[in-house]
Parts: sequence; structure tokens; C-alpha cells
Amino acid sequence: MANLAKAYISFSALRHNAQVLKAAAGGTPLCAMVKANAYGHGVSLVVQALSGQGIAFWGVATPEEALELKKIGAPEPILLLRAIELYEETDQVLATVDDLLEADIRLTLVSAAGLDLLARRCAQRQKKARVHIDVDTGLGRNGCPAAEALALVSAAGANPLVELEGIYSHFAGVDELSQDFAGEQRARFQDVLDKLAARGLRVPIRHLANSAAIFNLPEARLDMVRPGVALYGYGGKFMRGAERLRSTLRLEAPVILTKTLAPGETCGYGRTFTARRPTRLGLLPLGYADGYDRRWSNAGQVSVGQRLIPVVGRVSMDLTILDLTDAPEAVVGTLCCVISECRADPHSVETMAQRLGTIPHEITCALGARVQRLPAP
Repeated sequence: MANLAKAYISFSALRHNAQVLKAAAGGTPLCAMVKANAYGHGVSLVVQALSGQGIAFWGVATPEEALELKKIGAPEPILLLRAIELYEETDQVLATVDDLLEADIRLTLVSAAGLDLLARRCAQRQKKARVHIDVDTGLGRNGCPAAEALALVSAAGANPLVELEGIYSHFAGVDELSQDFAGEQRARFQDVLDKLAARGLRVPIRHLANSAAIFNLPEARLDMVRPGVALYGYGGKFMRGAERLRSTLRLEAPVILTKTLAPGETCGYGRTFTARRPTRLGLLPLGYADGYDRRWSNAGQVSVGQRLIPVVGRVSMDLTILDLTDAPEAVVGTLCCVISECRADPHSVETMAQRLGTIPHEITCALGARVQRLPAP
């Protein structure tokens, strides 16, 4: 039996966004970020949509994502952003590193220990690894400290088993109102690059700009940019130029049951909704296990055509209750739009994120495995 909740992904919107981002980046090559199942949109669909669209690299977060991407036939290089030395050196991890080498996945290093681990596996497998070095310029996560980057780059460049292909860093807040700290990070990264150049070391691919930096900080574009959320059509309050993007996701589910409450009757866990009039309810076959946040209890809205329909009662794991009293046209089988692709709608990704005090990424990444992803008709 087919899944009833369906997410429709617009190939035309994805391609449009890629072209907007290319133009905004002044032609700088794109590393399309497709981690977390392409931000919840379905990695196989996104790769299908963007293949042949001039994507230079694909970016992922985990070894499993990298190998899956290779398996589905992504023709461009795949960059794994999580450093291999962040895993305990077990037999399983070593086997995974071997698989990554065999698949020619570009690997991230952040320390001399990682370089040593990789060199040992390269020697054993008689493979040469292409690597990128992640430099921490202020995000404070897993990158190599900027003060140690020079030594790590020098060591990687001198190792015959390693081809140093790239060097990069991550912004901490380039999508905020103030760009001051982003400017400081860019300057720190440039300082590392300048010190490398003074030693005659130039890494071929220098990359720093994420979605927001493509629009907000042109000097950060360098040799490659890494659009993530903007590729899927979502920006932020301070991402200048995001209005040119098109949302790629529409989530639909059918009404599977209707029933009527008398005044004074309640519905849902905790009985948080009490009918004040004869109320016709409708049931949708999705809940928080499918990514529809529990905070939409008695607060969310879906739509039937142009009519907005309120969510009533608590959103449960598998089901969501609607008040269909003012929508007599909505019957069993009627499709409801749960997430709209129209930015101005109250149930668009960006509006939902604003109402929940979060970011668009969380709304789309939350979509569960039970939601079927399909190309938009």
C-alpha cells in the first residue's frame, strides 16, 4: 500500500535556484549540499534534478551519505565534510575508510592524527586520497585550529599518498543582520591562505561561502561556494536576494475519515480541544513521526484549495485532526496541502519556521521516512 503523505519536489524550482545561485556567485562553481537526505527533500530526486546543471561537487556529512550518493550514480566529485578522525578507530571504521577510498570520496582532515590514519589506509590499499582541510575560523566546532592549519597543510602537501585538493571553513552567522563576525572569519581564513602562499603553498580549491554568504559576502566566494538551504528555495530574514529563489517542496495528505462532535465534546490526547458548536472533524494520516511538529497542536493550518483549515487537538505520532466545519467540500479522499510551496502562505516552510522560532532547515529535515518523495507533476 502506497504512503498517503506525499512530498512533491519541483525539479524546475531546483534548477531555477541553481541558476540563481550561480549568477549570484558570479559564476563560481557550486558544491551542492545534499546532506541529511538533501535537507529532507530526497537525495536521489535532487541529484536527478540537478545532474547536468553544472554542479561541480556534492557535499555530504557522513560516510554513509557519501557512499549512498556514489551508489545512486552521482557523476560529480563527492565531498565528505565530517573528518574521518572524529570516529573511534575500530575495524568497522577502517573498513569504511577503505570503502571511501575505493569510491574516490573527497575526505576532510582536521588533524595530524587524521592524516596519519588516512596515509596508513592508503598505503595498505595502494590508493591515493584526495583531501580537503577544514579550518576553524570561529565556529568552534571540529575544524583544525587556524594556528595549526599551516603545519597540517604542509604535512598533507608533502605526503605522497595524499593529494591536497581543497581547504575550507564554516561561517558562524553570515545570515544575521550584522556581518561583522563573518568579516572577521573571512579575514582569519584569508590570513591562513596568505601564510600558505608566502611558503609557496596554494591549495587548488578554497571554499568558504554558504548560502547566505553567496548573497551577503561576495568576497567569500573564492574558488567554490557551498549552497545548502538556498538550493531548496529557502532564505532567511537577512539573506539578501533570497526572494529570487523558488520553494521546492509541497507536502500533501488526504482526509481519511470525517466525524462530527457535538458542542462540549473533545478530541485528541489530553482533550485539548472542546467543540463550541457542532464540529465536523477530518483526520490526516500524518503526525510528528512524519515531521509535522507537535507544536502545531491547536495552532497549525493546512489548506484545501484556497481555504485555510485549522488543526485542532494535539498532533499525535501518526495522525492530525482538522476542523472541516467551514469546508463542506472537504470529504474523505480530499487532498490537503500541509506544507505549501508559496512563500506567503501561513503553512509555507519559511513561515512555519518563523512561527516556531526555528529555521527552514529543521522543517524540511524533519520529514520522516514514511513520507513518500516524488517529482512534482
